[in-house]
Amino acid sequence: MKKISLAAFAIGLLSSGQVSAQDITLKFSVFTPEQEITYQQAMLPWARAVEEASGGKVKIQMFPGGTLGRDGSKQIKMLKDGVADIAFIIPAYNPGLFPDNWVTELPATSNSALEGSVAFWRMLQDGKLRGYDDLEVISTFVTSPYLVHSTKPISSIEDIKGLKMRTAGPLEQGCVELLGGVPVGMPIGKAAESLARGVVEGIALHYPALFAFGVADATPYHYHNAFGSIPFGFVMDKAKFEALPEEVRDIMHEKGGEALARIFGAAMDAEGEKRLAQVQADPKQSVVIPSEEDRAKWGEAMSNCSATYVAAQDRGGDLQTTWVEALGKLRAN
Repeated sequence: MKKISLAAFAIGLLSSGQVSAQDITLKFSVFTPEQEITYQQAMLPWARAVEEASGGKVKIQMFPGGTLGRDGSKQIKMLKDGVADIAFIIPAYNPGLFPDNWVTELPATSNSALEGSVAFWRMLQDGKLRGYDDLEVISTFVTSPYLVHSTKPISSIEDIKGLKMRTAGPLEQGCVELLGGVPVGMPIGKAAESLARGVVEGIALHYPALFAFGVADATPYHYHNAFGSIPFGFVMDKAKFEALPEEVRDIMHEKGGEALARIFGAAMDAEGEKRLAQVQADPKQSVVIPSEEDRAKWGEAMSNCSATYVAAQDRGGDLQTTWVEALGKLRAN
């Protein structure tokens, strides 16, 4: 079977013609490690399901571990430049491009990866989130809430003061500052080395990522008060997607969307429980479950942080209300 080249694919797009479902090979760029749960439980299964449903007419070549490009902030540009056809993205790595995604990061809102992922997808489908006009979103996900992991013992909220913490966006940065910590922005790929070298002393992460990115070895102390979650997903350039045969587009949507968000969310939550049990069974690791008094202080601080951030955002109050309502509907069902 002759596979279409990127050049021929681009020519087909420029002429507004559709490519044959018998000649399609698509490159999927994943800048995170191959062992990371999103790749193993969402992206790779989706790709294989699309291939199978197409009867082998569609081939999706997977490039995990940054093979096509390691910079998470450049993945969308890679789509536009034709380096990749599908890409895993963390919207927070593209400041200003997705002005409403912050709502999924609010502390004390989503309780799990499952409900957060589905609520995120539904808000996107309802047109509530800006920045996606030129992209075809295959599926979206939200991590479970981020807990605190550190190189130093943390027994209460007071121990965050002065702690140098890796942060993953302006909302988390603001919350760390409010707690008296010192936020240090950096890509997740640099976190393990930075913790080992003392550049940072703490990080907010969910347990699956703690192991996937090698952070677990550098952080023996775990403090279970939570920040918010982080949204991510995988996308195509809309023009490239629309140039595909209708049957292929339908298969991609059928195997992705809310169905995949549910599958992945449940898998991430299960992996989180597994990794927590692993940490608790390790005598070299320390897990602190905060007291009720400490939780109350933390909750008040996160509420104040959220209120300040929401007030500064365009449509902030409306988005927060929509997000909380979306989560409420899921819990009610």
